[in-house]
Amino acid sequence: MTISQVSCHPTIETESASGEIPVLACPVCNAHSQFESGFSDIRLYRCAACEHCFTDGGRIARPEAYGPEYYSLVHRNWFNNPHTALFQRMCEAIVAHKPNASVLDVGCGNGDLLKYLRAKEPDLSLTGIDLCPNLPVTRIEFIRDNFLTYEFPGTFDVVTSLETIEHVADVQHFTRRLLELCNPGGLVIVNTINEQSVLYEVARRLKKAGFAAPFERLYSKHHLNHFNISSLRHLLEASGLTVVKLLRHNVPLAAVDLEASSGLPTTILRTGVWGTFAVGKITGKTYLQTVFCKRR
Repeated sequence: MTISQVSCHPTIETESASGEIPVLACPVCNAHSQFESGFSDIRLYRCAACEHCFTDGGRIARPEAYGPEYYSLVHRNWFNNPHTALFQRMCEAIVAHKPNASVLDVGCGNGDLLKYLRAKEPDLSLTGIDLCPNLPVTRIEFIRDNFLTYEFPGTFDVVTSLETIEHVADVQHFTRRLLELCNPGGLVIVNTINEQSVLYEVARRLKKAGFAAPFERLYSKHHLNHFNISSLRHLLEASGLTVVKLLRHNVPLAAVDLEASSGLPTTILRTGVWGTFAVGKITGKTYLQTVFCKRR
């Protein structure tokens, strides 16, 4: 789930009407985006057209590193509790598309999805690319390189990307690469956060009430783009993909990483997250979204 972070948001105007904060172009639709809020070295902008929220990457003093500690310490719960329910839904879609498909997983992390697919469907040809190294695994090719610049020898029947696009500054370039590496008529599956979820809304309300820890956790520098359902759809369709299915869902509760320094006991925080997940499932405003697309 790692792609190099490079600031790509051009300044539309030198300064805003207040004469202090520049107006940036939305990374999704290029429309004017105004400063909304910030903390530390994070400046959050909101697009007036598609309501996409994003961070001004040029203001981040020290971008987040994606070394081994990212998996073993920073997001230990996330990587120790793979999202197998989502993996199964993806596996079914991939096999229905082509039983012996060639699959590329972009930002494959420690390879959990590919290992799951290998165990379930041995006829699939599996490749993963990430900036972090992976130990060799039988019948899986791991590539340690930058997806945006690596020259693949061919294209794939299926291209997947889980929890990666939100880490990327130039999301238009990223989606074009997904399209380029997918065979005509092929399947592209993109999973990311939903900024219009109940979880995000509760965090914004808590910040207004004086408790900023959840807000700062969600909007921290490890995520440069905070997609809503319509902004992600707009991005994918503008790149040349056709959306065929949207899956609204949450991450497994055990996979949630909570800051010990957040000021509340972990049990209380986890209970609060469970509550927002439950309400999100009922209302359709879930924390995650997974979009299944066909290349035109």
